[in-house]
Amino acid sequence: MGSNVFLWYLAVLSCRALGLACLAWLTLRVFRIKSSSVKHAVWAVVTAMMLALVFVSPGLPPLPIRVLAPLAETAPTPRILVERFPVDVLYAHATTRHVLSRRQAVTGFYAAVAAILFIRLILGYIFTRRLVRSSMPTENLRVRESERISVPMTVGQFQPTILLPTEWREWDSAKLQAVLTHEEAHIRRADWAIGVMARINCCVFWFHPLSWWLKRQLGLLAEEACDDHALTRIGDRQDYARVLLEIASAMKSAHGRFLGDAIFMAKETNVERRMEQILDDTRTIPPAFARRGWVALLLCSLPVGYFVSAVQLAPAQSRKAVAVAESPRTPDPSSQANKQPVQIVAQTRRDNGQQAPTPAAPAPVRDRAAVLSSIETPYQKWLDEDVRWIISDDEIRAFKRYQTDDERQAFIEQFWLRRDPTPNTNENEMKEEHYRRIAFANDRFTEKIPGWQTDRGATYIKYGPPDALDSHSATAVTYPYETWRYRFIEGMGTNAELEFVDLTMTGRYHLTHDPSEKIRQ
Repeated sequence: MGSNVFLWYLAVLSCRALGLACLAWLTLRVFRIKSSSVKHAVWAVVTAMMLALVFVSPGLPPLPIRVLAPLAETAPTPRILVERFPVDVLYAHATTRHVLSRRQAVTGFYAAVAAILFIRLILGYIFTRRLVRSSMPTENLRVRESERISVPMTVGQFQPTILLPTEWREWDSAKLQAVLTHEEAHIRRADWAIGVMARINCCVFWFHPLSWWLKRQLGLLAEEACDDHALTRIGDRQDYARVLLEIASAMKSAHGRFLGDAIFMAKETNVERRMEQILDDTRTIPPAFARRGWVALLLCSLPVGYFVSAVQLAPAQSRKAVAVAESPRTPDPSSQANKQPVQIVAQTRRDNGQQAPTPAAPAPVRDRAAVLSSIETPYQKWLDEDVRWIISDDEIRAFKRYQTDDERQAFIEQFWLRRDPTPNTNENEMKEEHYRRIAFANDRFTEKIPGWQTDRGATYIKYGPPDALDSHSATAVTYPYETWRYRFIEGMGTNAELEFVDLTMTGRYHLTHDPSEKIRQ
């Protein structure tokens, strides 16, 4: 995947994730959900789907929704105004292959930051395991004590462990019960695994504010849900609030080392809000989110997640396109449609010879179509079709000035003679190669309009077969597209890339951008 496609892929995933989060927020608002455990479950599912988009979206069949303006069906095809990919998809190195483009630099920066965050996450996990191994066991198999911590915490999922500071032996029974009840709620709720998932999501989408918001929101809601669970077991709001305040005070005054992957009972950023909820006697403590609730949430989330992952906004078909698609096609005996399609392969292109001299500062041809249509037949077809993509503006002006067929015929002979790489021979290799390209374009790229009028056909006629071709089918986040690479194109430089996208998913590929501005004029 090229750097430009990769960046666009991340941008599309970010928009899909934001849409999913907005839908979840709207659902919580509409149904007036107050339970912290329910809200935690909803945002955990959103986080899981956001992370799953990276791996699932490329394999899902797209669901195109034709809501955009239809593409014009006139010939030649006008340049696309609303493009699926960024406009500047063709890049050429100015002098050397080792010069990095801006997109490559941005891609490299993204990968570097993501790698740093992943390494930090892995180091945190390693330190967590070392801390557990260095801790001392207690009478409770799940509880261990460590002199390296100052507040209780929970680590691990498959072998969860509650770590207590060595001072726990001095606590009264009410405080110890409150702490253990709170931490055991974390274990039953799998909060450690959900927290790690949120951190992995931040590593992948570190540039997206939503990922960091989800991480903070999941941490806060997990603590509030465990508080509610502990209050239902203990019952005394004042005692539990006192315990929470003591833990928060110990954490604030501690100078020890805290773990990013551990779950703390108290954090400075959320204690105040939690204290207000704990001491609010008018608030009804909601029941915990049970297994049936998780099953119902997942069943409702899967179709929504699939829709968000696979939906694509596609241009609507015009009436003419629909009529052509619905009408039966009658094969033309004289056409080459029945021939086996020829595969585009890299090959050595012949030298095109010297071009016609260019006068100093000529006035540009504003409307090539008007100039071409002003020539009388039988030379109309020669201009409109045969040499449309290789004739220069100066040659069009010169040809327009001729009044007789003899003068025009002489011009055509000189036109091909100037492009003949071996003028001393009877054959004109350039002319033969040009008409071979036209035949190939009509055979390979015809789709409702002749192949020579399509963007790929015009490119093939003008520049010949690409040195390398990458073809990609449609995915949940991309339309079908092809990337043509040329070692050198006059006026574009070396290592030029041209990208064609099938916005309608009908086999009609459009060139997203051409810096030479010569193909589609």
